[in-house]
Amino acid sequence: MFNKIKKSWNDFLVRLAKENLEQFGNKRADCCDLNKPHRGGQK
Repeated sequence: MFNKIKKSWNDFLVRLAKENLEQFGNKRADCCDLNKPHRGGQK
């Protein structure tokens, strides 16, 4: 029972990490970057 819950939780964390990577990339989360849209490579 515990192993099934553990596997489900780990699968969820892997999916969450993948989605965050696609959305935010590999760079550090910065409030200035998150609140402003990027225009053609310029900040």
